[in-house]
Amino acid sequence: MLIRAFIPTDIQQCLVIFDSNAPKFFDHSEREYFEQWLLRQPALNESYLVIEVTDRGVIGCGGFYILPESKEVRFAWGMIHQDFHNQGFGTALYRHREKLIKQGFPNFTLSLGTSQHTFSFYQKMGMKVTQLIPSGYGPDIDRYDMEL
Repeated sequence: MLIRAFIPTDIQQCLVIFDSNAPKFFDHSEREYFEQWLLRQPALNESYLVIEVTDRGVIGCGGFYILPESKEVRFAWGMIHQDFHNQGFGTALYRHREKLIKQGFPNFTLSLGTSQHTFSFYQKMGMKVTQLIPSGYGPDIDRYDMEL
């Protein structure tokens, strides 16, 4: 397993990963927004990463962005291809991003928005729910705001 910086040629595989997780983890309506966000990555001051495995290529992606005015670092678009769930890749991606954030932004709050399907994963990582918005991401996909 290799966790490396996202490059523009990763876009198609990241969209395949998104598609493998819709509609349970992401509403289909979010796909266009995710694609546009990926296309803007080279111009943004953000950190987006991919997980690459031998013989399969990119199987996960996720990053973070900085909100300096509120001293907050926010996780963005973290996902693992459905075929690779529950194999430790999500934990590895979380820990890698957390380490980068703690090194670069030691006095910042780490936050994210996630759904009812994954908030317990982030709770295991030590994050706490700060707000719940029913159907906040789409029909039947509640939004859980969390902080560490």
